[in-house]
Amino acid sequence: MKKLLTIITLLFLLAPAIAPAQNEEAIQNAKSALENFLEDWNRSDLDAIQKHLSFPHVTHGQGRLIVAQQEGDFAQDFGMLRRQGWRRSSFDSLLPLQASESKVNFLVDFTRYGADNEIISSGQVFYVVTKQHDGWGMHYRSGGPPERALTEGARDTAIQEATIAIYKFFEAFNSADNNALLNYNHVPQAMLNTRFLHATNNETPPVRMNFDAMRESELWSYSILEDLEVVHVMNNKVIFQLEFERFNSSGNKYSRVPAVWVLTKINDKWGVQYRSLMPAIIP
Repeated sequence: MKKLLTIITLLFLLAPAIAPAQNEEAIQNAKSALENFLEDWNRSDLDAIQKHLSFPHVTHGQGRLIVAQQEGDFAQDFGMLRRQGWRRSSFDSLLPLQASESKVNFLVDFTRYGADNEIISSGQVFYVVTKQHDGWGMHYRSGGPPERALTEGARDTAIQEATIAIYKFFEAFNSADNNALLNYNHVPQAMLNTRFLHATNNETPPVRMNFDAMRESELWSYSILEDLEVVHVMNNKVIFQLEFERFNSSGNKYSRVPAVWVLTKINDKWGVQYRSLMPAIIP
């Protein structure tokens, strides 16, 4: 536990790493998709907005996932936003965190403006933008107030509790114990890897794992969590950037996977609710 608390302390000091430059074309294409999304968002053009989304599309609210399976399913009440005083939004910075040829993760600072161009709110939003057959589009979004809205104590507590949960998750995972994993998973849950998985109960992936299949197909034996970094913190949600390594039964590392995991606190329990895995790096 002392080692774990030391790791958590170090996490407080870490800033999210920036995506490497070798995927610059993908980053620019994904950035353009977000900028086009924002342009149509400010016009309240729901039909046009959906041209800039990848489906299934996930909106991650307070402890719940809203999944739009196909174009036409995505909904937004712009009338409600206007009644709250909103007239337009801006992206103030777009920081690429992880990137591949077909996926880019962004941390974005945004501002909302009223009718007289006054600032009514600001915050941060995390986006996963993916390339599908018809181009680039936003697959996932999770937004909230800026971290400065939290007290230092509340921020530290959220990070510490979520970090303990993620390490406990890996302990249960390496024990191949699906029952123990339920203590560190939330349902519903979604994961985007080479395909999209959406678990609405405890018996389906990615909540329930087929460890026998992993051992047979990959000779998997255990996984190790590496390079855990905090991306964004709210009272009941922490977004982590991380990498994990997989080892086979001979103790040899056979893959390293960059990822973003979103942990939420629901009914006093911290657990995984969304995962986005980048392509595996083969040593």
